[in-house]
Amino acid sequence: MDAQADSDEEFVVVSTSDDTETPSYPGAVLPQASGLKSNAKLFIKSIGFLPSLQGGRTQTWGTSEARTRKYSETKRGRNAAEQLVNNYYSSYHITGGFGGSGGEGFDKGGDGGTGQGPTVYFGQPKEQEPFEFRTIRLGDLKLVKEVCLSTESGVVVRQSQGVGVRRIHPAEIRGDPGTVTVAMYQGDGAEDEWRQDVAKYASIRHPNIMQLYGLVNARRLRGMVFHDEVIPYAHFVHRFEHSPILSAYILGYCTTGFWEATNYIDNVIGPSRDFGSLSVWIRPATGEFCLDLALGGPRTNIEFVWHPHVLRLENVSLDAPHSEDKIISGLSENQYHELCIDRSIARGRYFQVSTEHLVGPGIFQSDYQCGTCMRITEPLQILPEEPHWDDYTGEVPGELLPNSWTRYDSRRIFTLELKLQLLFPSYDIEMAWLALANHIFAELQELEHLEDYVCVDEVEFILRIVDEHHIPEGYLFVCPPQDFLTSTEPHAPLYQWLACPAYWSLDPSGADRLSTEDAKSFGFPAIHIETVVHGLSWDHSIYKGLWRFHKGKGFDPNSREVARQLGYPLYEVLSDPSPFPARDIELYSWCYSEDRELCRELGHYF
Repeated sequence: MDAQADSDEEFVVVSTSDDTETPSYPGAVLPQASGLKSNAKLFIKSIGFLPSLQGGRTQTWGTSEARTRKYSETKRGRNAAEQLVNNYYSSYHITGGFGGSGGEGFDKGGDGGTGQGPTVYFGQPKEQEPFEFRTIRLGDLKLVKEVCLSTESGVVVRQSQGVGVRRIHPAEIRGDPGTVTVAMYQGDGAEDEWRQDVAKYASIRHPNIMQLYGLVNARRLRGMVFHDEVIPYAHFVHRFEHSPILSAYILGYCTTGFWEATNYIDNVIGPSRDFGSLSVWIRPATGEFCLDLALGGPRTNIEFVWHPHVLRLENVSLDAPHSEDKIISGLSENQYHELCIDRSIARGRYFQVSTEHLVGPGIFQSDYQCGTCMRITEPLQILPEEPHWDDYTGEVPGELLPNSWTRYDSRRIFTLELKLQLLFPSYDIEMAWLALANHIFAELQELEHLEDYVCVDEVEFILRIVDEHHIPEGYLFVCPPQDFLTSTEPHAPLYQWLACPAYWSLDPSGADRLSTEDAKSFGFPAIHIETVVHGLSWDHSIYKGLWRFHKGKGFDPNSREVARQLGYPLYEVLSDPSPFPARDIELYSWCYSEDRELCRELGHYF
């Protein structure tokens, strides 16, 4: 789009002649239209020596006053007024202001004739630097429609702190080809909000950020005009729900664009920006990703938490008949698997399992309706990071003993919550599963409940003192983390609670252990334990996309070829899997003993 003549700096024109008319050229902006009406009145009142500014017509001063006023005084008044104007406006120009013909002689001067009053051109306010964007007349802007997130959610409206709103429209500009995007501001506080948002875009220019093209500054409406048409991210992705490969690819390059844009913003504006509240848009003509810097716009419900480096492939039209084939040829197996691991595609799963059963990295099948879980693969030959107890209360210092047990003085225990986290290399575990999933399903002849298979890569063992009352004098001893490993064989890293992971004792050496019954009779609180596993699951469409992707790469999707080719660990199906009690839970909704029956079923007390 070519800039027009009205892209030059706007001016407020105040003419003082008798035939003053409203300027009609495109760049003219009256004070009342620019929100400067009160300021204009202030300057007119201050410039007392320009009579035509007050009444629109030259006023006649008294003859004696006119004859005694010296030119120097008039000049000082003019300089003072000019200084007043210059203090507020960044630019001004005064023309005219010449009187009529004088008197006949030196001491016999007549009244001056009616002359042309000065015309004062005021520029932009000095505290607001002029923006280098085209000024677009409201009448030249044709709004096409209002952008909607969905048929249910209605119009995208961002309510400001007052009663102002910001609406997004695709639009056309008279005389210019193509469709643009317009953000219209209206209501109380809209002008201030508009100026703040314009300032953001005036300092930032990036391909993955909405690029400002022009401004609308009307009497009751403000607007920002952006290059190209944009639509919400969710709308764009919805077009390709039929193809999990295209959906994953779009998410991949959008995630890359998101991180590049936010890193750029960090470098220009500074860190600690609230990127989670920024709107995510797509240019539908090209499929390019872009951010809206104005807060409070349409949310995508998508968190770009993963960071696969996937650039948008050149010469790939997503609407083309063979676009899937181009994506398959353009991405490697690892790149596509990384896309599927993204938390916007994979679903995080958390569930409690019985403390009496073995757990570790691998594939589990969760049956939510029956309240059971089942390990279906042999454990991978993968060990976790060095395990250790974490005190989540932070108030109870424990003493590590020579035998690797930890001792806590009951006189210093008010609340106690210890967690032993086993973090396995999630990348290897998840990538191996995505390469072998269709092979495992073929071996199990599983066709339906694919979303119930969970790839576990983290295990938590949690120990807490749950009864908040006075604890008698004594000591609590907690076992070392290494004792949870049930086998020293590297090929079988499975973990489980010990029969006695902790106990009370009256003896500081811990030699005399109190049984559960004796500890209760002395008044010591019960010890609560639980096992929580974390993992990822995928729905049926993702496994279908993996099958098609591996097939397109020339592999047999139902074989181990992909895993062997990429050097991933190989999952083996367990010969005799058996279900055990478990329940799905939300993140951080661990057991806090509200359900005593469930605690007994899962073995939370010993």
